Amino acid sequence: MGAYDGDRLAGFGLLGHRRIGPQNDTMPIDLMYVGRPYRRRGIGTRLMQLLSREASARHAKFLYISSTESSSAVGFYRSLGSENTMEPDPEMLRKEPFDIHMVRPL
Repeated sequence: MGAYDGDRLAGFGLLGHRRIGPQNDTMPIDLMYVGRPYRRRGIGTRLMQLLSREASARHAKFLYISSTESSSAVGFYRSLGSENTMEPDPEMLRKEPFDIHMVRPL
């Protein structure tokens, strides 16, 4: 999913295609980014809504988020109902051991 300001890409979100989690009912967000000049304008929230809608259409019950440890990124995901997971996905944890691993119910 992409958000544009005219021809300029303001932000994007990419939903992973593989299912993860103990119940195989979780889809990861592979990438999520909003450019600095476009932050705090609702773009990230809208992208998360679109990604959530698509994951729900694919019968997922949760989104998995591997977030940079910055307080702004973690705070953003928490403001949308995400919580730290007690069972990080082993592959995601291996790739991003310093990230904050979260899940968001759909």
